Amino acid sequence: MKDSVIMNWSNVNKSILAFSLCTMITMLWIVWWLVCVRLPDFQIWINLEFYPNLMTAYSLSMIGYLVAIVVAHFLRKNLFVEKYIPYFTTCYVGITLIYGAYCTGIISFASVASFVSLVTVGLVLFKPREVYTAVIPIAIFIAISGYLSAIDQIAYAPIYSLALQESPLHNNKFWVASMLYFYIPIFLISIILFIILLIQWKYREEHIDRMSKIDPLTLVYNRRSINDFLTLNHEHEQGYVIVLLDIDHFKRVNDTYGHDIGDQVLKKVAKILMENIRDDDYVGRFGGEEFIFILNNIDLKQVFEIAERCRIEIEKNHIHLNTFENIVVTASFGISLPSEQVDKLNKKEIIRQADQALYFAKLSGRNQVRQFSELSKAI
Repeated sequence: MKDSVIMNWSNVNKSILAFSLCTMITMLWIVWWLVCVRLPDFQIWINLEFYPNLMTAYSLSMIGYLVAIVVAHFLRKNLFVEKYIPYFTTCYVGITLIYGAYCTGIISFASVASFVSLVTVGLVLFKPREVYTAVIPIAIFIAISGYLSAIDQIAYAPIYSLALQESPLHNNKFWVASMLYFYIPIFLISIILFIILLIQWKYREEHIDRMSKIDPLTLVYNRRSINDFLTLNHEHEQGYVIVLLDIDHFKRVNDTYGHDIGDQVLKKVAKILMENIRDDDYVGRFGGEEFIFILNNIDLKQVFEIAERCRIEIEKNHIHLNTFENIVVTASFGISLPSEQVDKLNKKEIIRQADQALYFAKLSGRNQVRQFSELSKAI
């Protein structure tokens, strides 16, 4: 998941993505010019004298993107490049795209909307200070060039002919189509990328929330989640039974075979427990080698059957060290009374019942299932 989420990509990979998308946009602009200069109906609306300058600038810009992609790929593991490439990326992309905006009209709808779209995506991909390095100078450039063009100190939209600029632009189909052609690719790329980022962001948050509830080693619920489930059961006055189990002589396993084998034992036991409970029940890791069940809407006979089945499966499933040696693991179980029988008790007291039953199972020789109701008979 981590590597597939764009926001988790390295700065180099994010920059390569930005360079690739800008290469596509630049190619579309070049195509627009090549089409316009070859169609007589369009030639009246474009400034043919500006054509060589524009084609040179766009061609160099696209070559620059391609070179940047190759260089970034080969230097992707360089720490200096990883740290500072966002600044280069935002500045280079900003300069090349703002030049295109100047050519088509610095304060046109396409230019302003594209600027907003690119800034929005840039802020999602990179840190704010890395984006503002380019955004602030570009915003100043837009304001100054817009003012100078308004007072006729510089040419406004030099790619268009004088005939087009002197006509009502909103009534000129060529100008409207050109604005849409320039803006739609940037808009679509920005929207698609932004949607992907939002979906991945939501998925990542859900994944983080899910993982915060899970014990990372055994992949069963952690203690905090179990406490939440118990609180929910009490709030809804739902009947349930708690089962605590403890792996017998687990410290001996760690001391004899090492903690890596101990981890294998924990994962094996957790897997067995998950396979032997019902869909609406919960299994959690309650301590080092201690696990807990929350079994909802169930009687003690069914609870005992589930616990006994788990006990037998744990004893049967050996941990294989090598071809010749296996570890036999057993566990002791303690069962509380159903919550509806002790509706005045809180969750801690019901857990204490299961813990006392577990202690009774340990005292009775381990590898067995005991119920809290047996304690009164044993006294």
